[in-house]
Amino acid sequence: MARRALESLVLAALLTFAAAHGEEPPSVPWQTLPIWGADVRSIAVEPGDPNLVLAGTSAGQLYLSRDAGRSWGPAGPSVALPGWVIGRLEFDPNRPTRIWAALWGIWGGGHVVSSDDLGRTWATRAAGLPDQPVYTLALVPGKPGWIYAATIGGVYGSTDDGASWTHLTAALPEIQKVTSLWIDPNRPETVIAGTWRRAYRSEDGGRTWNGVFEGMVLDSEIFSLTSILGRPDELWASTCGWVYRSVNRGTSWERFQQGFQERRTTSFTALPGGRLLAGTVAGLYLSDDNGKTWRRVGDPGVSILTIAYHPEQPGRIYFGTEGSGLWVSTDNGETLYPSTNGMTNVRISTLSAVGDEVLVGVTHAGPFSGLHRSPDRGRSFKSDFATLPPVLDLATHRGRLFAATERGIFERRGSGWHWMRDLGEGRVEELIEGGPRLAARTPDRLYELGSKGFAPRPFKHGIPRSAAYLGNSLWVTDSAALYRLSEGTNHTLETPFPGGRVARIGDRLIYWGLGGAFARSGDDAPWSPLTSGPTRFLPTADGRYPALLIAGESVQLFDATSGAFIPLTVPIPARDVSAALVLDGRLFLGTSGYGLLVREL
Repeated sequence: MARRALESLVLAALLTFAAAHGEEPPSVPWQTLPIWGADVRSIAVEPGDPNLVLAGTSAGQLYLSRDAGRSWGPAGPSVALPGWVIGRLEFDPNRPTRIWAALWGIWGGGHVVSSDDLGRTWATRAAGLPDQPVYTLALVPGKPGWIYAATIGGVYGSTDDGASWTHLTAALPEIQKVTSLWIDPNRPETVIAGTWRRAYRSEDGGRTWNGVFEGMVLDSEIFSLTSILGRPDELWASTCGWVYRSVNRGTSWERFQQGFQERRTTSFTALPGGRLLAGTVAGLYLSDDNGKTWRRVGDPGVSILTIAYHPEQPGRIYFGTEGSGLWVSTDNGETLYPSTNGMTNVRISTLSAVGDEVLVGVTHAGPFSGLHRSPDRGRSFKSDFATLPPVLDLATHRGRLFAATERGIFERRGSGWHWMRDLGEGRVEELIEGGPRLAARTPDRLYELGSKGFAPRPFKHGIPRSAAYLGNSLWVTDSAALYRLSEGTNHTLETPFPGGRVARIGDRLIYWGLGGAFARSGDDAPWSPLTSGPTRFLPTADGRYPALLIAGESVQLFDATSGAFIPLTVPIPARDVSAALVLDGRLFLGTSGYGLLVREL
C-alpha cells in the first residue's frame, strides 16, 4: 500500500510538470569516477622531453602525461576542444613549443588550432578554410609558417601560420577526402597527399599535382605515409588494403601482405633499428625483413589508430586505440600493455544497482567492453570487470540478473555470466520489467520470459522500437503508433506524434521523442503534455527522483516530493547523457565519451 501511495503521489506530481519547475540547487561539483579508457585518435611526444606526451580523443579531450604515459590528466580544461575529434597533434618543427591540432566533427565541420602552452589554451588558425573536416596537418621543416591541411575537399596550404589559406587542389576536384600527408624531408616543396582512393604528389609546394598510381590498387584509402630514416627515397603507405612501399618517393608502389590476417591498416611507423610496425583494426603487426613478412603481436581485439615514439627513446612506443585507451610498449613492440589511468573518454550504455553493487555497461572499448563493477554502491570500482559483448541494458527479475548485449542475452550465475541460447547471438536492445514479467526486444521481435526461457511474443505491426509493462498489458511502439498487447489482442492507440518511445513511471505511461513527452494514466485516459520539442526520458530506479528528462540542451531531474522538475547544470553536452541512476542521495550519469559522473543531490 505504501508503495502504491508513493507511485500515485509521484505521477500526480508528474502531471503537474508543465506548471511546476523547481530551482536548481546550489552548485554541487561533479566527480568523474575511475573507469579508465579513451578513444585515442592522435599522439604527440614533446621534442625536447621524451617523457612528455599528449593524446587527443574523439570527444575533444586532450590528455597530458609527464611520466612517459604512466599516468594522465587533462592538459587544460576537462574538455579542451569540445565537439571535435582531435585527428592530429603535431609539434611545430620550426617552433618546438607550439602544438598544432587538426579537428573534424562527427556531424561535419572542421578546424585548425594551435597552442603555445601545451594545450591549456588554443588559438584558431582556420581563417579562409571551409567549414569541413580537417583530418591531418603537415608542417614544413625549415620553412616557418608553412602548413598543409588535409580536408574532405582537398589540400589547403598556408604560408603565414594559418592566418590565411589557399585551396591548392582546386584544379583537381578528384582529390577529395585527403587523410594523410607527407613532406619530403630532403625536398621540402615536395608533398604527397593520400586520399580515400589514391595518392597525388606535388613537386612545387602544392601549385601543381600529379597522380602517383603505379602499383597501388584503386580505392585504397591511404591512412598514413611514413619515411624511412637514412633511406630518403623510401616511403611506406598504410591503407585499407594492407601496406605499400615505394623506393622512388611515391612514383611507384609495391604491396606487402604476407602474414597479415587483417587488411585494414590504420597506422604505421618505422623504428631506427629497421623494425616496421603496422597497426590494424585487429591488432599490431611487426616486420623485421623490410616488410616481406609480418607477424601479429598482442591482443587482436585492440584497434590501433595511431603510433608515436621519441627518437631518443625508440624502444618506448605509444599506441592510440579505438576505445581501449593508450597502450605502451617498452620492447620495440614485442609486447603491449594498457596505460590509461586518468583518461575518462569512456562510453557508458547502462547503469544498474543490484544490492550493494553498481554495474556499469561500457561499450566501444575493445577488450575493456563489458560490465564494470563497484562493490560498495559506487564509491570504488574493481579492475576485475566482466568481459561481455557490448551491454545495452540490464534487468533484475525475481533475483536473476540479465544483460542484453550485441550478441544475445546473458544471465549472471554466481560470479560468471552464462549465455542464454533462446535469442541466439543477435543484438538484444532492451529488457522490459513488469512485476512478474520480463520481456526482451531485439531489432525486429519481442520475446517474453517463461518457465522454459524466452519465447517469441506475437506482434503483428511494424518493427518494435520500445516497450513497457503497465497494468495487464505490454505497450509497444513502432515507427507509426503505440499498441497495447493483452491476452493475445493488439489494440492500436492514438499518440501525440508518430515514432515516439514508451516507458513507465509508477502507474503512468510516458510517451516521448521528437514531439516532446506526454503521460497517460491508463487504457482510455487522455495524454497530458510534459514537455515540447525533442525529449529523452531516462529512468533512475529511485522513488523520490524517478526520472531524468533531457529536452534540447536542458537536463532536468524530477523530484516526486516537491512535484517539480529540477534543472541541472551538467559539464557535458546534454545529448551525450546516456544513462542515469540515483542511489544513496547521489545522481550517477553515464555518458557517451565522458565516463561516469556523480554528484550529491
